[in-house]
Amino acid sequence: MEDEASRDDKQKRAKANDEKDYKEEDIINQLPDGIPVAILSKLSINEAARTSILSKKWRYLWTSFSGTLEFDGSPIMKDMKKDIEKVAGRHLQMAMEIMYDAERQTYTSWINELLSSLKSSTLQGLKFWFHVGTGCDIDKWVHFAIQKKVQKLELYFGHTFEYVLPLHLFKQASFNSLLVLRLKFITVKKEMLEYLLCCCPLLETLSLVNSGVPKTMKVSGPSLKLKCLELVRCWELINLEIFAENLMSFKYYGSHLNAEFKSVPSLVEATFGGSFVEFSRQSFLPQIKVLKLDITQNVPEVIYWLCQLPKLQNLKYLELVACVDDSLTLGACVLLLKASPSLWRFTVKMLNTNPIFRTEGKFTMECQYSLKELELVGFCGAACEVELVMYVLENAVELQKITIDTRLPTKPKLRPLGEHFKTWDHEENRKRAWELQKKIPPSIDFICL
Repeated sequence: MEDEASRDDKQKRAKANDEKDYKEEDIINQLPDGIPVAILSKLSINEAARTSILSKKWRYLWTSFSGTLEFDGSPIMKDMKKDIEKVAGRHLQMAMEIMYDAERQTYTSWINELLSSLKSSTLQGLKFWFHVGTGCDIDKWVHFAIQKKVQKLELYFGHTFEYVLPLHLFKQASFNSLLVLRLKFITVKKEMLEYLLCCCPLLETLSLVNSGVPKTMKVSGPSLKLKCLELVRCWELINLEIFAENLMSFKYYGSHLNAEFKSVPSLVEATFGGSFVEFSRQSFLPQIKVLKLDITQNVPEVIYWLCQLPKLQNLKYLELVACVDDSLTLGACVLLLKASPSLWRFTVKMLNTNPIFRTEGKFTMECQYSLKELELVGFCGAACEVELVMYVLENAVELQKITIDTRLPTKPKLRPLGEHFKTWDHEENRKRAWELQKKIPPSIDFICL
């Protein structure tokens, strides 16, 4: 009797579960046309493909995916890359590289199969961001992006893979959907650049990193909508001319540049770095609201150029990346503060390649600043950092908040780091930060990270 009752109970539960599954599947199938595809397009492609088990109707629905595809290497590739860098012995390293190449070929084959399975007419975004191997048909991927009318295209195939963006593929079909183009270690010839600026009417962001570019770049056009331009370590660039009414953000990392900003009335954010220090000559600086400077490559001439700065009347946020130094870094901070009467927030990222723990000096009061927040990132308690805090306390009468971040800052890409970074003592730096708090009035909010 008990066995029979148990079987009946199991059958009832099974029937109830079947009815529940049927109801859930029925609800899914009753969704209006277009809603399921819209849902899928908010997911990653792997998550979208997993929905094929939901119902018969959804089995192949993922092939209508129209969201963003991102290919940055398989998890196995990433793990193997780390292991190759750690392994000792040339023979073992060669064996691991062979296995890595095999996994990379498997990954690229999977990409090709996936792309051929997609039936959607458009894609929001497409990103290839990994080291490809020889024999990979990159043109096929770029052609796919153009066919699918992607809005955001990001390409990086490795620093050893030479690839020239093919103009003939872009000319085969109208590519008027492109909003964002980010390229790294990709060559863009003069004709290709002209096409992008003239024949991609919706283009708002153009980012070129470590890329081959013409010696002279003219960024202009009758209907140019470009809002963000980034030129990072494009060493061939010598002359730059910009006529861009809608440009709001400009970033340049590199060497000496003959730059002429003919018309940039909307420009409010600028970033400069590398050995390029002549930014202080630019006429648009007084209109900038956000300024980011990396002066780690500009010692000692940076002080001369900062002395040439005009009044930055509209500057609200300033970020400075610098090395701990007795006078240069602190001098740069003082010059920037003097030139920024409306500054609200000042962030200093210290790259402590040679921290100095001498007794800090005292600076006389210069003028009253409107600064509300001071943030030090990469704090280790060096004299330069303490002097900066004390200087700001004495001169920024409206100061409300000081943030001391003792965590290791992001490594710079243009400057080799010393052994100091390998033995970063987070706890010891925190102790120095709390010692500094004793010198800060209780009316100022103090945060230690």
